[in-house]
Amino acid sequence: MELPNGTEAGVAEVEPRAGHRPGGASQDVAGEPGVDPVEPTSRTTRDADRPAGLAGDLARAFAGPGGGRAGRVRPAPDRGPYADPADVPVADVPAADPGPGPDPAAPFDGPAGTDAPDVAGAGFGEPPFGRPRPTPRPSPTARRPQPPAAAPDGRPDPADHSAVQLPPSPALLCDAAGIVLHTNAALRRLAGSADPTGMKLPQLLVGPDSDARLVRADRRLARVKVVRWPQPGNRTVVLLTAFPDATAAPSDEAPALDLERATRSGTWTFDLQAGTLTRSEGLVELYRSLGVRPDGADGPIEGEQVERVCRLLRRGPEELSTASRPAHSSEIRPEGGAVLSCRTRIDRTPGGAPLRLIGTVQDVTDRRRAESRAQRSGQRFAELVATITTGVAMLDGRGRIVDANPALCRLLDADLETLRGVPARSLSAEPQSGDRNGLPDWLRAPSDPESTYRIDSLPLLRADGTRVDCEVVVNAAPSDDGRPFWLLVVTDVGERRRAADVLREANTVDPLTRLPNRAGLLEVADRALAGPDAGRVAVVVGDVDDFARVNTGLGHSDGDALLVELAGRLQRDLPPLCTAGRLSADEFAVVCSDVDAAGGPQALGATVAELLRGTVTVGGRPVTLTASVGVATPDAVPAGPHPPRGDDLLRSAEVTVQQAKQRGRGTVAIADRGTVGPACRQLELEAELRAAIESDALRLEYQPVVAPDGTVLSAEALLRWSHPVHGEVSPGEFLPVAQRSGLQRDLDLWVLRTAAAEAATWPRHGQRIAVAVNLAGLLPADPAFLDEVTAVVESSGLGWDQLVLELVETSLVALPRPALDAMSELVRRGVRFAVDDFGTGYSSLARLKELPAQTVKVDRAFVTGVGTDPADFALARAVVEVARAMGRATVAEGVETAEQFHVLRGLGVNAFQGWLFARSLRPEDLHRVLRGGGLPTPATTGTPPGGTPGAW
Repeated sequence: MELPNGTEAGVAEVEPRAGHRPGGASQDVAGEPGVDPVEPTSRTTRDADRPAGLAGDLARAFAGPGGGRAGRVRPAPDRGPYADPADVPVADVPAADPGPGPDPAAPFDGPAGTDAPDVAGAGFGEPPFGRPRPTPRPSPTARRPQPPAAAPDGRPDPADHSAVQLPPSPALLCDAAGIVLHTNAALRRLAGSADPTGMKLPQLLVGPDSDARLVRADRRLARVKVVRWPQPGNRTVVLLTAFPDATAAPSDEAPALDLERATRSGTWTFDLQAGTLTRSEGLVELYRSLGVRPDGADGPIEGEQVERVCRLLRRGPEELSTASRPAHSSEIRPEGGAVLSCRTRIDRTPGGAPLRLIGTVQDVTDRRRAESRAQRSGQRFAELVATITTGVAMLDGRGRIVDANPALCRLLDADLETLRGVPARSLSAEPQSGDRNGLPDWLRAPSDPESTYRIDSLPLLRADGTRVDCEVVVNAAPSDDGRPFWLLVVTDVGERRRAADVLREANTVDPLTRLPNRAGLLEVADRALAGPDAGRVAVVVGDVDDFARVNTGLGHSDGDALLVELAGRLQRDLPPLCTAGRLSADEFAVVCSDVDAAGGPQALGATVAELLRGTVTVGGRPVTLTASVGVATPDAVPAGPHPPRGDDLLRSAEVTVQQAKQRGRGTVAIADRGTVGPACRQLELEAELRAAIESDALRLEYQPVVAPDGTVLSAEALLRWSHPVHGEVSPGEFLPVAQRSGLQRDLDLWVLRTAAAEAATWPRHGQRIAVAVNLAGLLPADPAFLDEVTAVVESSGLGWDQLVLELVETSLVALPRPALDAMSELVRRGVRFAVDDFGTGYSSLARLKELPAQTVKVDRAFVTGVGTDPADFALARAVVEVARAMGRATVAEGVETAEQFHVLRGLGVNAFQGWLFARSLRPEDLHRVLRGGGLPTPATTGTPPGGTPGAW
């Protein structure tokens, strides 16, 4: 007999469904006798509910003289939700009156000193697979043993095997032929979870009754004593008493349980005869650890697999387990996300009849998640490779293509099916050596120290036989089976080179005239200057005079046509060794590698001027042009640490063009160091001045403005620049550079911020000394003028009445209303405005009346001759009188002698400024003057309080 392996942890008895006959005579299914694969139903009667007559006799026989009550009915261990309400433990059941049988006082025919053990427990029912039928909880009365079913004549029906009440000890009922008709739960536990109903008794018991062997489900032999009890109807109750060594020791189950725990698996057994579902202890623990409820409203969780295998049994032997199909597999996915794999096999009797289903359940949640992640990762990788614009190919160990992305298919002009299986050797456009087992020379082995490498240029063959130059990155690595595996990334280098050529042309070619642009001409000039004849290189720049009138009068399209015509003239008619280019809108340039061959710098300049002048017909209208031309050679470039470069010559030629324009239209000028040097110096100063502003490398000095008695009223901020290389740079040198380069506004803001911050720290002696700041770039007409001044004053902590803003007369001509409003707002806050250099500009005296200025400064041009020149005296007197009449104060600039001081004081000048009192002072020197109380003047006969006579 073949019984399943496994250890019983829980038993669920499930009755066979309709068609199963009591007594084990089940209907045959699919040609298999003795098997009922139909879904089981709940058992209608249970061992605990049967008449206790025979059980009482047996209990008395084994209990000794006087008899005893039958053992307490207990459910099988760990039944869980399978337990039926009828199977709850009940009180001890009193034994019925004994029938005919052996003497109760007779001794038990067993081993010496051994009594029949009181094996507690009885079978219990299970709900059928599928939707369970509600079972009412039986009342105590219903739990009592009932009399056996009666025949029509009132006597017990001998064909009803369940009417025979078996004792709690292991027992079975068999017929005269030895066929097992009925068993109890104790016997099934002793047999190892197997229900031997339908088997022959000799297959189950071996040996003499006094020392027999029970064949267990795990194929082990359990030593038992057998007692046979005849029953009506040629039936016999066989009672088994297990010897001590027949009971399964805990150590028998421990290895299997440890293995199930380690593998997170468990087993279940479904007996097809009895409809009993048994779970191993490991399976019960597995369900519990996963939070799985194995028994729900629809039946056991294993029910679907049982039903599937039962359907296969119905279809016939060809659907059942074979050598090629040893088991039936499925997956169970309970709530909570767990995944359980269930493999079911069919255990058969020696005659081939299906006996039981044995299922193995394993937790494969982590495995399925890993497989899902790997599948998603592989899908993402495939999608990524498919979207890559460069070609990707995978080669197997023989160097053949196994896969490729669409980009490589397009590159080689072949579909994927055509490329698969093609050797990489066949893709090479160049011959390969034949000593590498069919691999091309450029494919390294995975054992190479440099497994990832780049091939800058590799010609490959396309499907049509043409060549394509490619850059190939190769990664060689062993695959899972140890064979080589290569991954190729292929890029069309020819396309990249063409793109580079297009980009290079865009950077070096003028799109309108197709002549070299500035970058292209510099490349030509640098190559010429790097050769042996660098001294004969010349650069000519020609600028069309007043070309804007063409665009304005004819439109930009006709202007472009005119430029194309001029470019054509230069290309056709220039001397040999000359390259023409276009620098900007109407500015052309020529690089000549041998100016001597062209007749010298003057002749070359005249040639270029001639080609750019004359009458050109555009849009049906004649246009007369002239051009100013500048020529530069290496001799004209100022000496430096490096030999002249193309940029040096081009810059010198552009400076010379500006000089030519100053001389007149159509003029040719030749550069020399005397004219180029200052222009280059101005460009250098512009860059250095910009850097000095950003890095606060400038400084301020202050010249006091004093009253006639020497009291310091204010101090004018004067900008100074100490160059790290050239030393002190005169304001007369860097201020014009700032004006031409648009740095005046930045300079004004720097001076205003610095002067306000320093003036806020000046010492006070009864009055606050004001600071005067000259503005040339930040003017009232600037929309941000008011905001900028406000931000500086508020951030510095300077009082509004301590700020004097000096504006030159020319910047105050025709101020718009918003500018006058901004000045008035500042005056309302306390700021004072001074008109600097009054009388030297273009404004009239009437204009002075409209300005919100509180101070007029008499220019030093009138002060110098005020004591000797009647005209200067008259002009100075007029300015002072007009200012006084308008309520303005006056300050005389450039006072250097006592005579000038006395004359100006006699005219009514309010304050004085000049070298007679003090030159420009550093901040620390000004602090000493302010702490001293003032400066000496010709009007003072003594020393000012705290001052030093003649110190200044």
